[in-house]
Amino acid sequence: SKVVAILSVLVGAFLGSTLTRIFSTTPPLNLGPKKGTVALLSETPVRNTVHVDEKGRPITKQQLLDPFVIPNFVGFSVATFKPGQTMMPVHEHESMHEIFYVVEGSGVIRVDDVDHKVKPGHFLHIAPHEKHGIWIPEDSEDGDMKMVVCGVTVGDK
Repeated sequence: SKVVAILSVLVGAFLGSTLTRIFSTTPPLNLGPKKGTVALLSETPVRNTVHVDEKGRPITKQQLLDPFVIPNFVGFSVATFKPGQTMMPVHEHESMHEIFYVVEGSGVIRVDDVDHKVKPGHFLHIAPHEKHGIWIPEDSEDGDMKMVVCGVTVGDK
């Protein structure tokens, strides 16, 4: 009868979706934190990065959002380079899109053997496998260069 057929479909759908949820090997979607962040740059501590120039001076940053608090997002910070500092030799990332936005000072960012003189307002998107490095000329009259830095990882790595 029609009632038995409808009940069979409903029970089958319910059991199928329930069994799929129980036995699924797909991990639940990671949405990150349930609450956002409000931060003031002037109240954010300055910390050293892993990047150290030839003179042993670390490049510093103010980390407004720590890496991977949001899945695949490598954080949000303001990095400070002093005149004469470098982040060289060039390097690349296998699975990260890196984004820079210059807010103060000036410097040079090399991307795949092309030098870009950057100043406030410059935006750079560095795709995976693009070789890049940064330096501030020792005789820079613009003082420190400050850049917003963030990125997103893609793929399985």
